Amino acid sequence: MGRVDASGIRKIFDLARTLKDPINLSIGQPDFDVAPQVKEAAIAAIRAGRNTYTQTQGLPELRAQCLAEEEAHTGRRWAQDELLITSGVSGGLFLALMALVDDGDEVLIPDPYFVMYKHLVNLFGGKPVYVDTYDTGFAPDPQRLEQLITPRTKVLLLNSPANPTGRIVPADQLQAIAAVCTKHGITVVSDEIYRAFAYTPCPSIARWHADTVVLVGHSKSYGMTGWRLGYACGPTEVIQAMTKVQQYSFVCAPSVTQHAALACPQVDLTAPIAA
Repeated sequence: MGRVDASGIRKIFDLARTLKDPINLSIGQPDFDVAPQVKEAAIAAIRAGRNTYTQTQGLPELRAQCLAEEEAHTGRRWAQDELLITSGVSGGLFLALMALVDDGDEVLIPDPYFVMYKHLVNLFGGKPVYVDTYDTGFAPDPQRLEQLITPRTKVLLLNSPANPTGRIVPADQLQAIAAVCTKHGITVVSDEIYRAFAYTPCPSIARWHADTVVLVGHSKSYGMTGWRLGYACGPTEVIQAMTKVQQYSFVCAPSVTQHAALACPQVDLTAPIAA
């Protein structure tokens, strides 16, 4: 734990408690509540006694639902053993990086970046290598990225739409990045937690790079941040390794939340925007 610092965001939380009427720009918390049909599904699950552990991989019916969602978004047909239900995207990041990063491995991180990235890389013995995007419209330039690759480069952590910039990496740029990663044998961990909030097309690099672990969550799009639910799609061997880590850490994603998420397809995601 000496490799990581306490979150600066949490320090700001503590400071904000001493202020009168602060404006909260600190964390990704939607300003709408969980939809009624999802709440009712959670209540029904509790009353039906569905409060025990699920399979480590997640409920089969929820996994099927998420696989269909990923096929619709990425254009790829994913196999059953290529998906894992996780405790949020944060849980997915933890599992993916623990499965992929060995001591001394280098992880490319476009800068600016979500605060968790560098700390998890450091925690697992990796070395963050920052790809400056301040003068490239906050999207990683494929040539600049390739110049930073060394024999120790293992992973690219890609976030589109990005936190904190909101930048969506366009399709042509994603294809060029995919070509670089394919050429050098680099796994992409694609954090797509905010894709439901995109007002323009938001493609996934998984369309063009087979060695991609896609991380998606229900927290932001359905206002379920405290319910801790997400999923990971990726190559079988990576998902199997992540599942093994989950067996000895999270065990499984929260069972009641998984049952509640089966109602998510009934929710109109445009309703909060229209309101």
